[in-house]
Amino acid sequence: MMRTTAVATKLGKAWGRITQVVSGLIQVSVLATALGLSPAMAQNQFRPAIVVDSEVITVYQLSQRAAFLTLLRAPGDIRQLAADQLINEAIQLREARKAGISPDAETVRAGMEEFAKRGGLDADQLIQLLAQGGIAEQSFRDFVTAGVAWRDYVKATFVPKVTISSAEVDAAIAIAKPEPGLRVLLSEIVLPGADPATRKASRARADRLTGLDETEFGQAALRFSVGASRNNLGKMKWLDVTALPPATAAAVRGLQPGQISRVVESKEDLRLYFLRDREEVAGATPRTTVDYAALLLAGGQSPANLDEAARIRARVTGCDGLYPIARALPPEHLVRETLPLAQVPAAYSAELDRLDPGEISTRLTSSSGAMVVLMLCSRGNEQPRSLTREMVQDQLRNTRTGTLAQFFLEEQRANAHIEMPGL
Repeated sequence: MMRTTAVATKLGKAWGRITQVVSGLIQVSVLATALGLSPAMAQNQFRPAIVVDSEVITVYQLSQRAAFLTLLRAPGDIRQLAADQLINEAIQLREARKAGISPDAETVRAGMEEFAKRGGLDADQLIQLLAQGGIAEQSFRDFVTAGVAWRDYVKATFVPKVTISSAEVDAAIAIAKPEPGLRVLLSEIVLPGADPATRKASRARADRLTGLDETEFGQAALRFSVGASRNNLGKMKWLDVTALPPATAAAVRGLQPGQISRVVESKEDLRLYFLRDREEVAGATPRTTVDYAALLLAGGQSPANLDEAARIRARVTGCDGLYPIARALPPEHLVRETLPLAQVPAAYSAELDRLDPGEISTRLTSSSGAMVVLMLCSRGNEQPRSLTREMVQDQLRNTRTGTLAQFFLEEQRANAHIEMPGL
């Protein structure tokens, strides 16, 4: 019982990351209580509970979903939530079939493993725990099939329709806040291990690859690794430790830059990881940074300088436009910096606070007597080094794709003929 409760707690915490809820089976006597069904309905579990166009959802399926929702400790009205999700899945499966998408057994099994991993289990362990609550393996399999089919449908249908501009990435970076946690920059060597003889040879090789520096590790990856990263000397991108497989995360979490992990074994291969860098990100609000440019015009607030400032204001819309103007001036007459707000010179800081990006101030005079044409280039949050443009672009694409898919699903549901004879 304690083991089941612990797993339920882990799965419950993962609830926000799960787009659909798993199906399940529960015993008839329990179902009658959980769903408020009459004894006669409980005895006839396969009568229609919901009909979505021509798709029938039985009382049996509805009770299964409610059972699993209860196991996951889902909030709200369990009965209504179970019905809503099963209606959505009926529509999702129909649209996937129309598009010729039907996940094979191997893909479904991988999805079951992925779901179970959220609770620190493998699929077989989770199936056993579900069975203790009367939840059938086939119900679990049906849920995963629906989720995988919809994922593949969304990927094929909506991802090609989404484009993210550079300006959108810039805007998102400016307001992004780092999430607390540990991010790592790794290189990897993947050694084969599909059969006992190969695995034995790979273990021996892994033992010889300890103590390498970054350059040596990269050359070893190029020579020995069978992973996709080998052509990039084994180098991986910045990753949150929580995004890594549990065994890998455990192996690299305690490393310092320049160290190599212990061997991480799976059924297919053996892996070594070299930690190139790490970053612990605090969850507090990040410091505000400003990107600004200051063009110094000798002669102070002279009529000529004021006229020049007016011309700059009329034709320059961004800080990069100041470079051609400063080309004939000494280099020190144009300053371009990106700094935390607290490190910006006090006189500039107060003036920049009045400006929006692209705006110019000519109110200041430098200590040398030059008029300062001060422009705010951008204002945003200080970001960890591990936050890359590619990461932000992927986040924006995923969000927009999810929105398109959700609108489509809502439209299909609004147009569907839905009856609920069993509710």
